[in-house]
Amino acid sequence: EGGYVVSVRSPLAERKGADELCRKFPTGGGRKAAAGINHLPDDLLEEFIEEFKAQFS
Repeated sequence: EGGYVVSVRSPLAERKGADELCRKFPTGGGRKAAAGINHLPDDLLEEFIEEFKAQFS
């Protein structure tokens, strides 16, 4: 099966963006301050990392 379960928490200083990031991927969702992805396939890991950097940098 493989893949990852992902949990994302937005920074305390700006509690938003976690939901936007996770909804870009299949099985992703959640709230502005806390969201996740139930199954992130191995082949989407690099894309997730780049999107994470863009969202929170």
